[in-house]
Amino acid sequence: MTGSRDQALADARKLLRGFGAAPDARRRAQAVLSTLRQADDWSAAGRRQIEAADAWLRGGPSVTAVEPQLRALLAALAKTS
Repeated sequence: MTGSRDQALADARKLLRGFGAAPDARRRAQAVLSTLRQADDWSAAGRRQIEAADAWLRGGPSVTAVEPQLRALLAALAKTS
């Protein structure tokens, strides 16, 4: 499935809203990244940011660090074109 980056950002924000109550934070984080990857119109820089976040998440960071990192990613992606 493909879509626009604006829709992917909106959907990712919705997933992140309930992050604290998610039973499996890492799975929710992967869902956020998967949602972002579905957009077909990311710039090369945007794609690199998403892939870097995915690599970071696979590194097993502290669960408490995941939500702030994802929020920062969404903010950065919103600024890229």
